Amino acid sequence: MYEIPTSLCLEWKNLNYHVPSTEQSNYTFWQECRKVKELRLLKDVSGHMKTGDLVAILGCSGAGKTTLLAAISQRLRGNLTGDVVLNGVTMGRDDMTRISSFLPQFEISVKTFTAYEHLYFMSHFKMHRKTTKAQKRQRVTDLLFACGLRDATHTRIQSLSGGERKRLSLAEELITDPPFLFCDEPTTGLDSYSAYTVIKTLRHLCTQHRVAKHSLTSVYGEDSFSTPASSSEGSTGHNSIEMEVLQSNEDIFESIKEIPSLEMFNRSPNGRHKKAIICSIHQPSSELFELFTHIILMDAGRIVFQGSTERAFQFFTNLGYVLPQNCNPADFYLKIISDAHTQRNDGELIKEKYDNETWGRYSGSWLLSRSYSGDYLYNIKNFKKIRWVYQVYLLLIRFMTEDSRNIKRGIISLGLFMITSLTLAIMYSGVSGLTQTSVQDIGGSIFMLSSEMIFTFSYGVTYVFPSALPIMRREVGEGTYSLSAYYVAVVLSFIPMAFFKSYVFFSVIYGSVYYTRGFMLYLTMGLVLGLSAIAATGYGLFLSSFFETDTMAAECAAPFDLIFLIFGGAYYNVDSIPFLKYISLFFYSNEALMYNFWINVDEIVCPENLDHPCVQNGIEVLKRGSFKTADYTFWVDCLGLLGMAVAFNIVAYFFIRKYVKRSGYY
Repeated sequence: MYEIPTSLCLEWKNLNYHVPSTEQSNYTFWQECRKVKELRLLKDVSGHMKTGDLVAILGCSGAGKTTLLAAISQRLRGNLTGDVVLNGVTMGRDDMTRISSFLPQFEISVKTFTAYEHLYFMSHFKMHRKTTKAQKRQRVTDLLFACGLRDATHTRIQSLSGGERKRLSLAEELITDPPFLFCDEPTTGLDSYSAYTVIKTLRHLCTQHRVAKHSLTSVYGEDSFSTPASSSEGSTGHNSIEMEVLQSNEDIFESIKEIPSLEMFNRSPNGRHKKAIICSIHQPSSELFELFTHIILMDAGRIVFQGSTERAFQFFTNLGYVLPQNCNPADFYLKIISDAHTQRNDGELIKEKYDNETWGRYSGSWLLSRSYSGDYLYNIKNFKKIRWVYQVYLLLIRFMTEDSRNIKRGIISLGLFMITSLTLAIMYSGVSGLTQTSVQDIGGSIFMLSSEMIFTFSYGVTYVFPSALPIMRREVGEGTYSLSAYYVAVVLSFIPMAFFKSYVFFSVIYGSVYYTRGFMLYLTMGLVLGLSAIAATGYGLFLSSFFETDTMAAECAAPFDLIFLIFGGAYYNVDSIPFLKYISLFFYSNEALMYNFWINVDEIVCPENLDHPCVQNGIEVLKRGSFKTADYTFWVDCLGLLGMAVAFNIVAYFFIRKYVKRSGYY
């Protein structure tokens, strides 16, 4: 049993961040010389914030606002040095992601979900594994109401306004009710009223937010919290308390509404749980500026000033800068910094004044108790998330739901695919009977079948998968689910469509060319084409992960395709390359299809006046193509396709993991 402390102080000390910079010089047609150096984006940055503060990071473009925000929240990858300390306890990346949330500049979510569906889906990943569905639904309903999204509950995200999307992203980050919230440009792309509403929401969270007990126990688990005995004395039935939700015609936070059946958790005398919120913000209006309690002014990767808005006014007044009447303080401070930056002496003077006087001297650790750290961090670290298998299941449901709501795109894709099938059926419809002439025609049609299936699915994934990377990077980076669960769900989601499209595609050609051989041939050849599609999906994921962009993957796939085609058995005698043929998807697919068609053909018509030697049966056709004729050939090729699919997906997974670790999550 423990209580979340009512006062938390987060400090960052001597943060430095370097990134490599490549300069191009002496470029010629034959030679390009590059000189590599490092850029220092953060320079010995130190500061603090505590619960109850709403902090704005201000600065000119390129000052390092977003970099500082990501560094403090431990969401930054690369050469970051320095310490982030919570009440005297050094915090690593895993610790910070558990006690904080990061609101990115641009909302990243599945656009076909409704606001309610999105929050309910995320609640499964962010809340304790033992949380009931009723508790999750109640939490989602509370968040939608508190963030002013009650009327947009069943509206799809793609139809929401910019302000509603921002508030939905904020509601998502509040599912776990974190004490610290980091917001990157929360007003970007919003009109003045929407921007004011978002910042007013953040101010309300810092100063007047109350937390329902059932929400906290569902987030962290029943064993993590307990209500003090004194809070239950004299109560009868449910201990219901009014939850403050400010809402009116002009501002959703100006009247108090009562939400019944919310049992409040009294952890402090006034029953409130304050938050600390820090935002990077670009040119806030005077109305927005007044909502912030503290500001951080940055210039060229350094903190020029940090403190309350009142102290900022006094600080610049002491330096001889007088705020004009009816002037936006934010614009005034940014102009001073910009002018000082162009005049190096003035810029150094402001920084030196801040560092040497009492403005820059602060260490909050000694002001606040450290006794909380043992119990609080211990329980946070032992938070139980849903199991890996359930993560895969939920992600599969999301992918299937998204596909079902993009049915128009799917129908168009299938229609174009069927045009190819119809074209092949028309071209090979003249193939009739098992004659010497039809041997080559059937071989060509089979190779076209496997080639079309492999190319369609591999290039389809190459273009589709990169669009999912932003969501994956964001949610994996926040620890919502594991990367392996996401990747396995992606692969599994492709399997049903692979077999469905394979049999639909083959149906037209079978009805025009192969129908005389019986229905069993339709089933077995469709199975091979489905396995070929699955292997091609793995191949496409490998290409997109290896080259990282769809453009590069499409352009650089040609050498791989050429090698696989040559070793496929149609253009080269594979007996001369007995080992290299096994790295070709086309070989396994082509051999399995040819074997399936020809192995039971006992006689092929051979005219007497034929000028060239004729083949007598299907086995001779297979031997001429250097294909195996053993009883196990078909199933070995099917296992080969599955093995290629597994190999490509394993390699693709490690490339994606390496890419994400190198490029970060935002």
